[in-house]
Amino acid sequence: MKTAAAVLMTLLRVALGAILFSSGIAKVDGFGTFVAAVESYHILPAVLSLPASYLLLSAEITLGIALCIGYRLSGAGVVASLLFLCFAFALASVLWRNLRLSSCGCDNVLFEWLSLSQAPTWQAVCIDGIFAAASLFIAFSRERGYSVESLVK
Repeated sequence: MKTAAAVLMTLLRVALGAILFSSGIAKVDGFGTFVAAVESYHILPAVLSLPASYLLLSAEITLGIALCIGYRLSGAGVVASLLFLCFAFALASVLWRNLRLSSCGCDNVLFEWLSLSQAPTWQAVCIDGIFAAASLFIAFSRERGYSVESLVK
């Protein structure tokens, strides 16, 4: 019989996975806008904006699925944490450099649900930091909850 910890871990995993997956899928429809958003951060040379956009989009969708179903959680959690830290760094960079962007390009469903600004804010940086910490917790926790990994073992 599963414990409350297993249920909570499953809910945390699925919530983070759903956020990543839904953000990635939302970017598929408006991919050109997303590429422009990546370019507007002025972190990468313009020639790398398209490959970076493909990489970010595919990582969000893949990690979202892996977290939702509970597959390769150690690796998925670490990579998701790195992804969230990259997002936090990029947002903080925009804020430090005082760039005026109307949208972060996140397409984060959580921001929509909570009626948070889609523009880069320190609040979004903090949220990405919390998501990064939660992803690391998933990666290094012994508790796997209801997952593909727990079924195989």
